[in-house]
This record gives sequence, structure tokens and C-alpha cells, in this order.
Amino acid sequence: MLYNDFLQVITQLAGNNKARITIQENTIFFERIKKNCWILHTKVYSGDDYLPSGVRSCMPSSGLLQWQQKGAYLKLDPHSHSVDLFEKIEIEEGKYIPFKYHLSNFVATATEWKETLQSFAESDAFHYS
Repeated sequence: MLYNDFLQVITQLAGNNKARITIQENTIFFERIKKNCWILHTKVYSGDDYLPSGVRSCMPSSGLLQWQQKGAYLKLDPHSHSVDLFEKIEIEEGKYIPFKYHLSNFVATATEWKETLQSFAESDAFHYS
């Protein structure tokens, strides 16, 4: 992530506590929930009103998959059948290096989940064709 991208996010957050940026084909949304605390989220699977069984099998019946006590988690939107990756991060505002570190990890996790869920969806399509 370039420093200019960081400045763009900080500027957007200052105006309305929300921001959006695209990094490596991931549109990442930021929402400030309190000072130095933000929620990040991005779509990792778009169901287009259908959720393949392989993707559905990744998600618990609650529609929320959290694999660790703290950190990123997946959430299923039951109406659109899409899956979003969320993470709550706490970083002192205006600090570029910690922000870059957290965002880089978030983007890497999102990319991995996109690939995984797409693989499950393609596997379903292969079995039904």
C-alpha cells in the first residue's frame, strides 16, 4: 500500500468516519467505531442470489465464521448469498506503519479466502455439469 493510499483513507475518515479504497482488486471499507478503533470489511464471495453447497459448507449455520478469539472473521449475508471478511483493528490514528501492516495482512487474508471460496464454488459447478 502506498502512502498516498493511506492519506486518502485518513482524509475520508476525517470527513465522515467512513472510507473506501481498492487494493489488489479488493474494495476495502473502513468504519471508525471510536477513536483509534476501526472495522474493515470486504467482499470475498459474491453469490449472485445463489450459494453453492461447497461455499455453504464453509459457513456454520449461524452465518458467522470466526476461527480465532480476536481478528478477522467471515460473515454470510443470507439475502445476497455473499460472504464478507470483517476485522476490528485498533491503531493510533495517523500512524502509517501499523496501518500498512494491518491492512496488508487483511488484504492477504481476503485474497486467500476469495481463492478458497471460488475454488469451492467451481468444484460444485464441475460436479453438476
